[in-house]
Amino acid sequence: MISVFQKGDTRQALRIRRTLMAVASYLFIGAGCYLGVHLGYARDLELSVILIITTGVSGIYLIILTMMYKGINERFRDPSLTLFQILCGIMFITLIAYYMVDRIRGTASVLYILAFMFGTFRLRLKDLLVLTGITGGLYAGAMALLHSSDPGAVDPQLEVMRWVILMMALVWVSYMANYISKLRRHITRLATHDALTGVLSRREIFEVLGREKAFSDRAGTPFSLCMLDLDDFKQMNDTYGHQAGDAVLQSFARALKDNTRATDYVGRYGGEEFMVVFSNFQCLDSRASGVQRLLAATRNICLPDISPDLRITTSIGIAAYQPGESPDALLARADAALYEAKENGKDRAVFKEPGTD
Repeated sequence: MISVFQKGDTRQALRIRRTLMAVASYLFIGAGCYLGVHLGYARDLELSVILIITTGVSGIYLIILTMMYKGINERFRDPSLTLFQILCGIMFITLIAYYMVDRIRGTASVLYILAFMFGTFRLRLKDLLVLTGITGGLYAGAMALLHSSDPGAVDPQLEVMRWVILMMALVWVSYMANYISKLRRHITRLATHDALTGVLSRREIFEVLGREKAFSDRAGTPFSLCMLDLDDFKQMNDTYGHQAGDAVLQSFARALKDNTRATDYVGRYGGEEFMVVFSNFQCLDSRASGVQRLLAATRNICLPDISPDLRITTSIGIAAYQPGESPDALLARADAALYEAKENGKDRAVFKEPGTD
């Protein structure tokens, strides 16, 4: 199912896999609750109540999976909806702890840690510590409510000790998860960004094209691709040296990032060629403000340490994605437009419509 519905969008497919893992965990815990009821480890818990709770959680996750299939989750800062999913898990586990008999209630702490593990690769320390506080408050509130309604079901001193141990364990898990998350972000950046310019690497920008295509095909959201090539870069390299050439590339990449939106993507295609993906934007001609801004920003680059007379320009080829079009076909159109811009005098942008190669 994942390979069919999420073809070309590996990150979205991974999010769905993780969510399905969470669903499997809830089903496993629900089965354990059924077993606990039969063995007498649940207090005043009917099988019908377990069924209602399990059905409710399944309904929530069905909505989450639908959002992921439709691409709605990609509008959020965290497309994995990690925080929301962990909060659902915390409330579910707290409900189970409320109905557990006293002698096995301590096993709930293991389930809380399991829920926190889903945030290891996504959440920051601040988020994890907030979740720790919420968990401590919910558990303490559940035990206080249970003690007020059935004093014999709770040993206050034992519950205080369990609460302290739970808080210590979750704080430790939070710090370890934050360390792993930082390490993962560092490794991910090395793998996905160009070492010289700091923009996305060739491989990653092609991943972006695949994701944008998949999202556009599902939700009808437009996007456009720009191919940019620094004019006369080889001559600059020959005149001023390769270190100066590296400085030009870095300044050019910085100008591209500074003059695109936070939702756009900038990547290095190779050498002095760069790519800009305008997300949720259909560029229909070369006069688009975003394109003209890139041309002007390039002209305004000044590198007095190299030469006060050095002037930098770029040529741009533009192509807007057409539904059903392959990333290779889109890239070919943008590349053909870039070639035309070079042939027509450089320092300009050319838009290429489908079927005009």
